[in-house]
Amino acid sequence: MRVQPVFDTNIFGHVQDGTIPASDWRFLLKRRPGHGWPLSIVTATELLAGLPNVSSNRFVRAKGQIELACKLSKGRVPLEDPRFLLCKEVLGIPFPEKLGRLSPETIADHMKVVRCAKSSEDIRKGRVPVTRLLTRGYGHKGLASFDASVIAELLGGDGSPKKEWVQRLEAFASDIFPEWREHFKATGQRLPEELRSTIESVSAWYAERERFHETILEWLEASPTPELLAKVAKRFDAVFEFTLFVDREFLLRNYNPEKHDSDVYDQFQLHYLAMDRFVIVTEDTDLLTRTAKSTQAERIQSLDKFLQSL
Repeated sequence: MRVQPVFDTNIFGHVQDGTIPASDWRFLLKRRPGHGWPLSIVTATELLAGLPNVSSNRFVRAKGQIELACKLSKGRVPLEDPRFLLCKEVLGIPFPEKLGRLSPETIADHMKVVRCAKSSEDIRKGRVPVTRLLTRGYGHKGLASFDASVIAELLGGDGSPKKEWVQRLEAFASDIFPEWREHFKATGQRLPEELRSTIESVSAWYAERERFHETILEWLEASPTPELLAKVAKRFDAVFEFTLFVDREFLLRNYNPEKHDSDVYDQFQLHYLAMDRFVIVTEDTDLLTRTAKSTQAERIQSLDKFLQSL
């Protein structure tokens, strides 16, 4: 089976600022397939986050990173939403209509508009000259723009990955202490002291593993049969380890998911590991640390390790 790398967003920022040596970047480009490596739709969406409503300097940086990403992918349409792939390839169930499926074609067109734009103002005012946008049926050249709220809604609206993430966090917290909301309002902490001490150890949380798998299937509107639970347990181990870390932070240290959007992207990216062909390539040391105990840890690699495999 040919390994398909999923390049994390930070790769392109580190290439841009020189943290990743230019020699490593050239080697990576040299070893890419003739048709390029398609970009993760999660990475593509994170690269677009906030555009076009950003300062001129930030727009230049964002456009530069998108150019680097497209160079690696050779302009291919991004990968499908990993939740859609999970339903189709692993669980054999329809993708729920209630979930906001990210459209690879829409994201590809947004990236093209950014690459063709001279400024963020041009995007806002709809004066970016483009040709052959996928969502226009490869139509004739003309002027284009996009609305930042489209990306925001896909990531944060009802049925979105962020909404799913927050609901999982809160469901996990409720299993530990059902009254955590009321306690937080009264004391500023989500757990009473006597309960905090009993769950400080990471091992105390592993009893929640099965419930975590059930919440994933509930979100996907699938019955938690033993067969599906076993598949989720095997293929979502890294997602579980990452979620376990964040849940402990949420309950013990008052972590606020609204202030950690990067974690939403990280856990969403980890969904690709449910499909055996994917490996994640990242320079995010927090992600590597949080998933180090996972049975899928070997498939979450630094760029240096991935380059050694080429």
